[in-house]
Amino acid sequence: MSLSPRPDWALFLDIDGTLIEHADHPEGVFIPKDLPERLMAVQKALNGAVALVSGRTIDWMDEKLAPARLAAAGQHGSELRLAPDTPAVPIPMPKWRAPLEEALKVHLASWPGVFVEHKALSLAVHFRAVPEFGDAVMERVVELGRGLDPDVEFLKGRFVIEVREHGHDKGTAVDQFLKTAVFARRTPVFVGDDVTDEDGFRAARAAGGIAVAVGPRPTRQADHHFAGPVEVRSWLHRIPQALEAVTS
Repeated sequence: MSLSPRPDWALFLDIDGTLIEHADHPEGVFIPKDLPERLMAVQKALNGAVALVSGRTIDWMDEKLAPARLAAAGQHGSELRLAPDTPAVPIPMPKWRAPLEEALKVHLASWPGVFVEHKALSLAVHFRAVPEFGDAVMERVVELGRGLDPDVEFLKGRFVIEVREHGHDKGTAVDQFLKTAVFARRTPVFVGDDVTDEDGFRAARAAGGIAVAVGPRPTRQADHHFAGPVEVRSWLHRIPQALEAVTS
């Protein structure tokens, strides 16, 4: 579906499944060589009002997308960098994080193809290689985590279970960005592919913005839809030229 850019947009972009294709292992993803350049071009065209909002860490974004450096929310809103030239600010280490990580090492060992992605403030249990075990893995992860801390949350996405601190998500990250000078008084546009992006969709639409779903996962919140990352990257490539035509 056509989605013509406007110069008053504030653009929020998920990464995996949105800007790049998923892989069986989170470190097995392919970053197109021209993606950083495209991101920087859009960032310039929107006067800096572009942020990456992802389950990835901000350090990962900076390393893999260099030389692009954008405003960013990492680990589903658990760390924020409200502007490219400011430091990332994380939440305190959740109490449940270390004991749950140790428990998962033991109890998930019997499932080949299931592995835990260890982040500083959250955990992601991946089962893309063995999707038939998804429900059983979810049950075990929740069983192990329940009781460690009342603020722990479990969210089942596409072939992954995100374990995160309650009260910090992609929607709260969008809300924080919209309070800054660069993003304020703009129309938020959130682009994402997974269930964790629903929080971002809600925040964008609540602020009078647009939700853009990517891929086959059904959602009732989407105002527009892209088939996959290839279409998203092509759309990003066209944004600077389209905005130049509008403002000239």
